Formats: sequence, structure tokens, C-alpha cells
Amino acid sequence: EGKSFISINLACALALSGKKVALLGMDLRAPKITEYIDMAQKKGITNYIMDDSLELNDLKINMSKHQGLDIYPSGIIPPNPAELLMHPRVEELFEKTKASYDYVVVDTAPVNLVTDTLMIANKADLFIYVTRANYLDKRLLEVPKNLYKEKRLPNMAMLLNGTDYAKGYGYGNYGAYGYG
Repeated sequence: EGKSFISINLACALALSGKKVALLGMDLRAPKITEYIDMAQKKGITNYIMDDSLELNDLKINMSKHQGLDIYPSGIIPPNPAELLMHPRVEELFEKTKASYDYVVVDTAPVNLVTDTLMIANKADLFIYVTRANYLDKRLLEVPKNLYKEKRLPNMAMLLNGTDYAKGYGYGNYGAYGYG
């Protein structure tokens, strides 16, 4: 669907507006952020949760091209991601980042496959459910529909990724951005 792609670009856009932004790699099962930004995987959130001696600054990746953006990668893939997300250090992680940044963008695991995201959803002010055009089986849209109806994800919005404006998405013949 492009969750990590959207998360990275949203964090970059917010940082470009002059805000302090933290991007948290909370997809502990299949982390992609360090791969997308072409950085070697190092200590990350998993390590922070399991090791009380680690501080958040030990994980932080400063993005020199994007002033104001700090990335906290996922770290090692644990054998027990769901259990790890119940650890008290997760609460501490969110408290510290919310206190230090204007925006905290969180890249999570797919909500329809595992419970990880639902376990930390109460920490979010806004939840963006990402789907990809011509990729998602439309019958699976029942999942976000039910999550929305049951109010299991706070302030939920849908984002349709990978559209082709030439095939009729958008408004008339204006194109993706601007006129022409």
C-alpha cells in the first residue's frame, strides 16, 4: 500500500514547513524506513524497549537534507512484537517524543494483518489508513469500514495511494498538480 513511503514523505513535508518532526518506525515485523532512506539498520525502537540503558538519542537519525526531521528506526525484528508493544517503555517513548516534537509520525504494521497497530492506536491524534489503487482487493475495505464504525482508530482518514490521474482520478483535465 505504501505506508512507509507515505510516512516518510509526510514527515519530510511537515519538517519543510519549519516544524520539529519525529518519524517512529513502529512496524516491528517488516521495517522499511531505513531501507527507503538508504541507511544501515542500527539500534532502534525494539532495542530501546528491551534495553533500559538506551536513551532515545541513541536511536535518532538526523536527516541533514531535512532540517527538523529526526528518524527513530524500528531496530531488530523481535520474536514477539505484539508483546513488546505492551511494555511500559512504549508509553515512555510516546510521552518523550510528544513533548519534544511538534509532530510525531508513526509508521506501523498493516492493521488488517496483525494487532500491533491497534495496540498503540490510543496514542494517536489522527490515523491515516493507507490503501493502494488497483492493488487492494475491494472486499478488504470492510476492515477500515468496521474499524471506523467501531471507533477503534482515532480520527481515522483514508488515503488512496498510487492513483493514475490520467485514468480519471482528480478533477476534470487539470492533471495531478496545477494546470496544463
